[in-house]
Amino acid sequence: MSDLAHKIEALLFALGRPLSRKELTKMLSAEEATVSAAIVELQEHLQGIVVVDDGSEVELRVGPTASELIEKVRKEEYSRDIGKAGLEALSAVLYRGPLTRSEIDFIRGVNSSQTLRTLTLRGLVRKIPNPKDERSFLYEPTTELLAELGVSRPQDLPDYSDIKQKLQALEEAYRQKQSES
Repeated sequence: MSDLAHKIEALLFALGRPLSRKELTKMLSAEEATVSAAIVELQEHLQGIVVVDDGSEVELRVGPTASELIEKVRKEEYSRDIGKAGLEALSAVLYRGPLTRSEIDFIRGVNSSQTLRTLTLRGLVRKIPNPKDERSFLYEPTTELLAELGVSRPQDLPDYSDIKQKLQALEEAYRQKQSES
């Protein structure tokens, strides 16, 4: 497999999101025709996963040979309660979001990677590009979560303004205390 095909595979895997051909050509400093050929080459060499190419965006997905296993694992994951960690992360996203993972970690005081992965898989939060830093994502509530909570927007949550202000004040006080230490 060509070096360009390997790089496309690495980008799709590492970023974990669809990439447009325009993004790939820019990231790889390559011509669109060369990128397209490398995508076809990658599709021919992958096993267990496939390259989904809708003509505009390219994404890695589970192939048909592993789909039953992935479905079984997802069902097991979905059947579990989201627990205290999930509720904490959801609360942060709902009342203070959109937030980066590190901001959620700061609020919770622990690493939230696995919790956010679970919430994303369940369709309760989604990752969106961070306009301030293209290397990171922001997490925001999905319409599915809002519908489950019976609200049409986060601002309709109970005591939204009051809780949001208190959270901001607590964070500012903590950051102030940390900078004095």
